[in-house]
Amino acid sequence: MQTVTVSGATVTPSKIVCIGRNYVAHIRELGNDMPDEMVVFNKPNSAIGTVLHAMAGGEALHFEGEIVLLVRGGEFAA
Repeated sequence: MQTVTVSGATVTPSKIVCIGRNYVAHIRELGNDMPDEMVVFNKPNSAIGTVLHAMAGGEALHFEGEIVLLVRGGEFAA
């Protein structure tokens, strides 16, 4: 399992919930259709990493990392 450090504490996220198709400029940049609603999806803990592979199968990867909300034991930390 991958870990992250938040305020000096090591945390192992068990669930990563993502929101996609909510940034209009990026949707237009990719030439995608504008959805009626944002897309909610999960990623596995193994998606956490420190190395960015900018190409995969000859295609450029598109990535974002804007906002993170950590919920732990009834506490919130951003």
